Formats: sequence, structure tokens, C-alpha cells
Amino acid sequence: MKGRTPFTLYGLLAVMAALAAVASFSGVATTVLLVNLLVFAALAYSINFITGMTGYVSFGHVVFMAIGSYSLAVLVSTYSTSPFEGIALGALLGGLFALGIGAVTLRFRGVYFAIASLVLALAGYNLVLQFPQFGPGGELIFYIPFQPLTVFFAIWGIVVAEIVLTFFVNRGKVGLGIRAIKDEEDAAAAAGVNPMKLKLYVYMLSGLFAGAAGAVFAWSTFGVNASSAFDLTFSLQMLAMILIGGMGTSTGPLLGASIVYLLYYELLTYPRLQGGQFLVVGAAVIVIALFVPDGIVGIIRRKYPSLKPVIE
Repeated sequence: MKGRTPFTLYGLLAVMAALAAVASFSGVATTVLLVNLLVFAALAYSINFITGMTGYVSFGHVVFMAIGSYSLAVLVSTYSTSPFEGIALGALLGGLFALGIGAVTLRFRGVYFAIASLVLALAGYNLVLQFPQFGPGGELIFYIPFQPLTVFFAIWGIVVAEIVLTFFVNRGKVGLGIRAIKDEEDAAAAAGVNPMKLKLYVYMLSGLFAGAAGAVFAWSTFGVNASSAFDLTFSLQMLAMILIGGMGTSTGPLLGASIVYLLYYELLTYPRLQGGQFLVVGAAVIVIALFVPDGIVGIIRRKYPSLKPVIE
């Protein structure tokens, strides 16, 4: 594994470089579209660490995104700090909360972990509504100069970090241990793997990057409110992205995010079809889950074996 040329990493970084070039020489509308696309990609990579790699389905993953959103909103609106400090705080708190939450919830398996994660998101929503510092509905609005290119490179850097980390985690000893846990956790423990330690590690990464992405999302929308910050639709979209693209892979999250976001964006342009994107994505998820559980990356790797070293 370690001796192979990292064609996948080179290819993904080339795609990211191309996106940076497009954003640098395009208008505001294109840059904003790319920002939203990369927010989706960052969220997809974040949930890929826990759900894609270990198989632990996190229905409430949006809670870490909300932590990041509120972290940036509070710092910018109350203390007039730089948005980058808000991103750093969102990432830090997302990772710390994931460690704390994971120490308890990762003792559950299967549907019990999924339910626990869902309950945490609902609890977070109701908790935020109790803070009088926020406006009605947990709303917090702020204003900073609109700099789409700055926002783009903030989320671009986050996605690049996720791509690199995902690639090397998959190729290293941690990846071997995680795959063993996904296949059969008890057998992995009997073989000397520490399941709890590895699960906490990837869950912390998952929460950290979801928090950072949530902070950028709040920056791009100039505010946050409880109903959007804890919208479970985000969690479902994250799951759909990695399932469509390829769970646990390095390429799958970016591929799945591109498909889901562009479909979402395209259908939004037709008022009569609003809401239809969820039906289409849902149908795609059902078909892939039933017939192609390893996603588009898996299809390509099976149909074109020569591409296996290129698409991981």
C-alpha cells in the first residue's frame, strides 16, 4: 500500500487546483456556487471519517456543523474577531465535542449509535433555543464585508486537508485497523486492535472538520439560526453523498458531493420542482444501497480494473 504511487491523491489535488483557478478568474456568482459545492464536499469528507470508514451511521452529524456555525457567529458578532478565528474555534469545539460525545455513544453499535446521534442533534436544537443571548429561533446575524474569494479559499483549504488526511489514513496502519473494525469489531479486538481508540480518533476528525465546515457555512450566509443549523436534512445529504460516491474512499466524498450539490442547485432553479431534489437523491441512494453498495467508485474499480491504482 505505502509503496504505490499516490495517483489518487495527485488527481484529487489537481481537481482542487483547477477549482481554485476557476474561482480566481470567475465572477462572484461562480465563486459562490463553488463555495457551496465545497461546503458540501467538506461535510461529506467529515462524515466519511466515521460512517464511511467504520460503518457507524451518524444521523445527527449536523450537530458538529451547528457547533461550528454558532462558534463563528458568536465570535464575529460579539467580539468582532476575524472569521478565521471563528473557523479555528468551530473546528476545535467540534473535535472536542466529538471526543466527549463519542466516549459515550461509540459504546453503542448499529442502530443504537444511529439513534443516539439523532437524539443529540434534537437535544442541541432545543438547548440553543434556551439561550436568551440569541434572537427568536436561536438566530444570530452578523455583518462583515462580502469577500467570496476569501471564503472560497477558506473552505478550499479545509477540503484539501480532508483529502490528504483521508488518503493517508486509508493507506496507513490506522486504516487497516478501521477496516478490521468495520468488517468484524469483536474479531478485530481479539486480534489486538483497540476499537474504541480508533473510533474516537476518526470521530474526533469527523467532528473537527464538520465544525470547520459549519463555521464557513455561517460566514457565507452572514448568520445562523437553530432551525437551519440543526436541520437533519444536512445529515441525510452527507450520508447520501458518501453512499453515492463511495463510502470510506478518498474520491467518493468529492464525487458524491458534486453530484448531490449540482442536482440540488439545478432543481432549485425550477420553482415547481423545489423539494424534488430530495426525492431524486433518495431514489439514487436506494438504488445504490440495493445494487451497488460500494458506490460509483466501486462501480468504476470493478468495471475498469486498470483504474484501481488511480481511483481509491
